[in-house]
Amino acid sequence: MELKFYIESGIIESYVLGLASETEVEELEHMRKLFPELDTEVELAERRLEKACFDEAVLPPVEIRERVLQKVRWEYAGAQADAQSNYTFINIQPKDGSHISVHRWWKIFFIIIFILSKIFLFFAIFYYLKYRQEKEKQEEVPAATVLIHEQKANNFYI
Repeated sequence: MELKFYIESGIIESYVLGLASETEVEELEHMRKLFPELDTEVELAERRLEKACFDEAVLPPVEIRERVLQKVRWEYAGAQADAQSNYTFINIQPKDGSHISVHRWWKIFFIIIFILSKIFLFFAIFYYLKYRQEKEKQEEVPAATVLIHEQKANNFYI
């Protein structure tokens, strides 16, 4: 008789909803140990409340659902970014499968780098050729002075 009164008192429903005080929770836990039937009553109460929630559920408008999901996606992406510290993901998947799209500033940057590399290549070749000319002139001058000195020495002995 006491068990039936305890079940009908509503303490099981408040326990399942998380509204029971600490003393009520301790009391229910103690009673569950003494009476295993209370475990089935707790499970039945959980199922009844769950069924009532799903049967009477009102779906939110689609716009609100999309806003909430977008916020969750941003928070999830932020959590992943924190977990991966300084990792930046750049999506380079082709849109139509034929080419990769890059931001406009990267295109300009690569064009400038390409032009600068061609200018530096031109100057490298130009100064290399100048260096070779100077080297050849320096090699000719000592040979010419040696010939002049030999001619003077030959003229001296004559």
